[in-house]
Amino acid sequence: MDDGPGVRIFEVLAWPSDRRIVLYVPEIEAATTVVSMVGAEDAARSLIADLTGLAPEEIDCRIGAGRPRP
Repeated sequence: MDDGPGVRIFEVLAWPSDRRIVLYVPEIEAATTVVSMVGAEDAARSLIADLTGLAPEEIDCRIGAGRPRP
């Protein structure tokens, strides 16, 4: 996705759990799961859009491996 004007970038943390992958968005303190990384960006974007009211085309996700730090 192009990081053009009006696009917000959200960091997303991903880690394996019970044969799924947890996707956690620290900025909004929300998580979802997927079965593979193939749909991870779309799932994270959908979660962010649902909880923030932003349009999906206004959201860019940067997915990295790791868990949230205390």
